Amino acid sequence: MTKFLMFISVVFASCAGRVTGNLRIDGEPFAASTCRDGLSSGFPGVELADDRGRRLRLAQNLEGTLASVYFPPGSGLGENLGACGGTLEMHRGGRLPLYGNARLACRSERHQLSGWASFENCN
Repeated sequence: MTKFLMFISVVFASCAGRVTGNLRIDGEPFAASTCRDGLSSGFPGVELADDRGRRLRLAQNLEGTLASVYFPPGSGLGENLGACGGTLEMHRGGRLPLYGNARLACRSERHQLSGWASFENCN
């Protein structure tokens, strides 16, 4: 039984979402440590989060522009950063987790976002 539990732990650990990149929010590093497929929250995109509780949602608008929403720590309400310059590429195949990359240059009245990120195994 113990070997079985160890096997299950290794399988789930290998399925964890992974994010790499160099993102900055308001000039401060945003080191995303997790990613989630946006479909689980009702939007077609990806949500990146850091260890400080900040979240960033990225999606493509219908006309192809990139949209982003920033959630400060503990906030259930995000701030739309408007249409971003840059690109968002996302891929999923059947039941496979979401993966992709983004290059961003966004600015609202209160916040600015810049940099790049790659993400994989986002469930």
